[in-house]
Amino acid sequence: MRIRVGHEMKRRMGTLWGSATGAATGAVLATLCASSSEPLASAGASTADAGAMSTFVVHAQRGEVVPPDVDDIEHMCALLTSCDRLPIPPSLIPGDFQTCVTKMTAEMTSPSAINFSLTMRECGLHSNSCASLRACALHGASPDSCAGRGEKGVVGLCDVDGRALSCWRGQVLAVRDCTRGAEQCIVVDGQATCTLGPCPGDIQEGDKPRCSASGTHLLHCEKGKLASLDCAAFGLKCTTAADGAAGCATGGPSCSGAAKRCDGKAAVGCIHGHEVRVDCAGAGLSCSTATPDGGTPQVGACVAAPPPSGACDAEAKATCDGASIRYCNAGTARSYFCKSLGFNRCDSAKGGVRCTL
Repeated sequence: MRIRVGHEMKRRMGTLWGSATGAATGAVLATLCASSSEPLASAGASTADAGAMSTFVVHAQRGEVVPPDVDDIEHMCALLTSCDRLPIPPSLIPGDFQTCVTKMTAEMTSPSAINFSLTMRECGLHSNSCASLRACALHGASPDSCAGRGEKGVVGLCDVDGRALSCWRGQVLAVRDCTRGAEQCIVVDGQATCTLGPCPGDIQEGDKPRCSASGTHLLHCEKGKLASLDCAAFGLKCTTAADGAAGCATGGPSCSGAAKRCDGKAAVGCIHGHEVRVDCAGAGLSCSTATPDGGTPQVGACVAAPPPSGACDAEAKATCDGASIRYCNAGTARSYFCKSLGFNRCDSAKGGVRCTL
């Protein structure tokens, strides 16, 4: 059974852990929170995870995104939608298996995937059980750290090893490993956060984010404390846009706005003033050069081949067939066998279709 979090709790967690591609201040805080909680090889990731992480970073340093294939995304979504007590903000987990596959596919095949949650990428894509996913996302924190805390709302605490934890009803909702970024954990207004210490005189509350002298970190003053984001953890560098706001970007050619185009089978987009190349072909997709009749413009986006005549209905809801989830993905009928990850059956009784024990 998954944790059920009320609307207000989801809103608050979404504010802290939202998309890394939002408005400037929101983007800084959101990406900061995501990156501070991510595992690196030095933070206890497995050999497989460390290899995957280094591959992602190497590609990002080249300004490239290599999307996972749909089999890997299905594997991740089976765990995300079915495992309980996950130390991952509920706002990041879609409601059911089909929605998860659709959402994660869209996010991980777009240029903004350069900032995609490393917890999802490293823990979600490479864990093989609920237990391993929990352990990976905890980043060494004890699963019992929040016992007796957060009965009336989300509260934060710093554990003995300097991790920032968010607690709700006795369970860990999120973990940020402050020591990974050479930061310290403090509790501000009831919420745990990672900081480099007091804001210096030249960085004031409300100032636009700026880059560190090394060009590796994004700096921002929040409630008198200096927050930082290590862009290098994503294989990126800190750059300053024309409006004076800093952000993490690739080392690719300069670009402007939300420009998108195709370069062969690669989709090329613009993130914070620098190009990002998405290897559409690597995920069995192609780059769109047209706009569907009456549809949303897709030029420069990774898209699946047009479905054949009589293909499945992409709008149809997923269904259970014994221990398998049957659903339509981009016009192709697919089936996911829940027992492949140790679940017993497919369940459709709780407002969505997912695997269950």
